[in-house]
Formats: sequence, C-alpha cells, structure tokens
Amino acid sequence: MPIDFDAVRKAFHGPSLPSPPDHLPTREEVLAEHQRICLQVNREFGIDPAVRAVGEHGSLIGGPGKPLTFLGRPVERLLRLEPMPLEWFDYPEARTVWFQPAEDATTIRERIEFLEEVIAIQLAGYPNRPTARELAAWIRSPASSSPRIGALYNIFETIRPGHCAQMLSRGNFSLYEVARIIILSEARAPELISWLHQFAVDPRRNPRP
Repeated sequence: MPIDFDAVRKAFHGPSLPSPPDHLPTREEVLAEHQRICLQVNREFGIDPAVRAVGEHGSLIGGPGKPLTFLGRPVERLLRLEPMPLEWFDYPEARTVWFQPAEDATTIRERIEFLEEVIAIQLAGYPNRPTARELAAWIRSPASSSPRIGALYNIFETIRPGHCAQMLSRGNFSLYEVARIIILSEARAPELISWLHQFAVDPRRNPRP
C-alpha cells in the first residue's frame, strides 16, 4: 500500500511512539518517529536541520515546496523496533507447538542439527559457544544471565526472519517461546521484529478466559 503522507505528518506532530509500544506501529508512524529522531540528533550535534531537510524542514513533513527528504533505507529498516510486550504472544495458538513430530531418534537428531546450524551461522567466532542442547534449554527455560544474553543477542540480532521461522518447524518451539527469547535477547533488528509482530494479538481485544 502507498504511504499516506497526511498520516505521516499528523503522527509527526503527535506523541512519540511509546517504548515498548502499546500497538503495532504503522509505516506512517515509523516514518514520523524516524523524522523526530533525525531532527533531535541534528539539533544535538549543532547541525541546521534545514540543511539536511529533516522534520518540518523537508518535504516528507513540511510538504510540497520544501527540499526533498532523503531516506537511505526502506521504511521497514529505518528504526530499531521494540517488540510488543510478551502478553501479545500469550494466547492458546501461540503456546502450542505448531509441528508435532514423533519424538524418535531421527527427529531429535534433525532438531539438534538445525540448532547446530543456527549456532554455526550466527555465532561464528563467538567464544564459548553454547551447544545445541544448551541453546534449546535456554529457549525453553530462559534466564537473564550475561553470558546467555550475549550469545542470544548475537543470534537474533542477525538471524534472517525465514531462518527464525524455522525455530517453529525444525526447532519445534512454540511461538510464545520464540517471542519470549527474542524479547529477552534485546535483539531489535527491524526485519526480525516486523516478522514477529505479524503474530501479535492485542490482549485487550482477545481477553483470555
């Protein structure tokens, strides 16, 4: 869908996005927040925002007649996104393991091989890397100790959304477990958080029994 520029300008002059958010931010809200941050950074560094065409000094917020606002990245990559609170991923379907393979030796071996693949790709060169069984235990029973957080951050900050999705199939974890570990890891890569947000359900609209 095309960007609603009137909505961008309205959001820019409205309140900043809360952190963590209380709703799924729209692309227009992301653009507005990005321009607010650019404006603040320019002022803090003593740079005339009119020179950079940011905020109301550029076409995105100021409208036609203002210098062109340049965005160097797609909207989805402009901000490090805060994930929705864990409560948004706490509903029956999210608590259920989507793929229920037989717990035989072949299935367990394939799951271990998948986690070993994740570790090899995402933690290449990382000291004292966890084993596949340790990583599985961390995801199922997370703790906020520093060594774990460092490794988990490195995994989820750079993992591709498609690879993360395989945590649900090949890794045999529930969506709730994956959401919980992403939130705990403090990874905030926009592609990953955007992928996670497609499963978010506002608990105010779907109250649990």
